[in-house]
Amino acid sequence: MNAIMTATMRALVEGFTNPSVAEANRQDPVYIEAVVAILTFVISVLLISLIGLWLWNFSVVPLFEFARPAKSVFQILGLMVLISLVHP
Repeated sequence: MNAIMTATMRALVEGFTNPSVAEANRQDPVYIEAVVAILTFVISVLLISLIGLWLWNFSVVPLFEFARPAKSVFQILGLMVLISLVHP
């Protein structure tokens, strides 16, 4: 998460300090780095939530009778957020 914020802030600062004065001075890798960091974060969250959904439904539910199957990926995302808030 820190890498995403760093890349995004670097791209924003570059955009504000050198809006379009000279194309030779513009650093495109800064913007590409920010977009790659954001896309990597989104893809990793989707993969983790899909794997978490599968693991929850096929590992936790059969082992514990109080657990119910998760119906969507958003329930797993909510569980991930809750766990990250409780255990930083």
